[in-house]
Amino acid sequence: AVHGDPGSSEHPTFLPSGSQRQPPPHRPRVATMPFKVGFIVGKDTDVVEDPKFTDMGGDVSFLADMPDDWRVDPVSHEYLKDCEPGTKGYVHCDVAIAWWIKKNCPDIEVDIICGPGDITLKRLQSNDFNFTLGFNAVNLMVANNQETPKIMKMLATCGNLAPDWGFEQYILQKSNYMKDCMANGVPMAPTIFSLKGKRSPEGLLDEIKARGWKTFVMKQSESGFSLGFCKLKVEECEKDSSFLTTYFKDYKHISEFVVQEAVDGFTRNWETRCFWYNGEFLYAIANMAAVSTEDGAERIITGDDIPAEFLENAKRIGKEAIKCLPSLQVPGGGAVPMVLARTDIGCSDSQLYDKDLNWDPTKKTFFLNEIEPSSTTYFVRHLKFDCIPTYGRLYAETARKMKARMDLNVAPPMKRAAAKRVAKPVRAMKAVNGKKGKAKAKAATVMKVMKATKRR
Repeated sequence: AVHGDPGSSEHPTFLPSGSQRQPPPHRPRVATMPFKVGFIVGKDTDVVEDPKFTDMGGDVSFLADMPDDWRVDPVSHEYLKDCEPGTKGYVHCDVAIAWWIKKNCPDIEVDIICGPGDITLKRLQSNDFNFTLGFNAVNLMVANNQETPKIMKMLATCGNLAPDWGFEQYILQKSNYMKDCMANGVPMAPTIFSLKGKRSPEGLLDEIKARGWKTFVMKQSESGFSLGFCKLKVEECEKDSSFLTTYFKDYKHISEFVVQEAVDGFTRNWETRCFWYNGEFLYAIANMAAVSTEDGAERIITGDDIPAEFLENAKRIGKEAIKCLPSLQVPGGGAVPMVLARTDIGCSDSQLYDKDLNWDPTKKTFFLNEIEPSSTTYFVRHLKFDCIPTYGRLYAETARKMKARMDLNVAPPMKRAAAKRVAKPVRAMKAVNGKKGKAKAKAATVMKVMKATKRR
């Protein structure tokens, strides 16, 4: 796999199998006041305190002094702060990443916010910004209870989420990114978007038949964890439309159904999930559905266990899909590269019937299934390396970039101009990384500019 040179994204290099791109070392700023970063957590399926994680070399020693409040009870799936005294729980990766930053980055004051119970507008706005690390709008839509509108409004109006609320909506409403990907040539299964207020069971079935499909799947934009997913045959729906009628009634509140021609190869081939940060590839896992395995259990592989054909095609398609995503908007203006996003790539190897499709049924065709935001599952137990320090450094670096941009937004005009004058020579230094003579010359240029700026 291709990874970036540690500390420099400008010079990609090949690292041994199982290695991962390392961001620059964390740079504590003990001379200045820490800035406040919230981490909204809520994962209960990505456990770190687990033999599978530690057996592959994962380090959990830094969690020894972490309060039990943020551990999750595997039975009730609640944080221990909300459980009976004496309940045993375990740390999941979102809390682990936040705690790693707390332990290793003294320039960042970490605020761990357990969603949904700890979320208040006052608390969100008391931080410089808040990473939606393990809880976001999807969790609220899945819960869909009386608290959902109130908490959704807090997330929408706090003004300092990362990723920002606009990005949340872009991903939540799947047609947004799917249409952009299609327009940019990213292969996807034949798709119909069935919109609230404009749909009916009869109308959808007519549209599906006009496209020539034999079998189709339905899922929902505002959902997760396969809730609302179903696979149907056109012939059976023509004979009895009661299932479709009930589905439309039960999920009438959902703004958008995503309806696609069923890809049979999806169940017998690996679905390869690529993880990207700052638009760069980090690692991949591949899973095969339980219906396709001999023992009836889902299989998950990673690293060099993923067949090269699947990995390389997943990276190729994922890279193009990631280009369609907006940058991470900074509160007050400006942008930095996007934090974690995941691309899920499927494989078709049989006949599809869509009238406008030209995939060769005798060959494998790889396609984008979905894009997931930073609150997705990271599969930390299934990797061949300890990803917690990697994510800790990456999120810390993003936090510093965001804070620097926010400070620039509120700086007096003269300071902003001075910062821009200094920035150009600094970039020039990076371009000659490793060449001492040129680096010294550029450093001298920076010093002159800085001195001139002080005199002004």
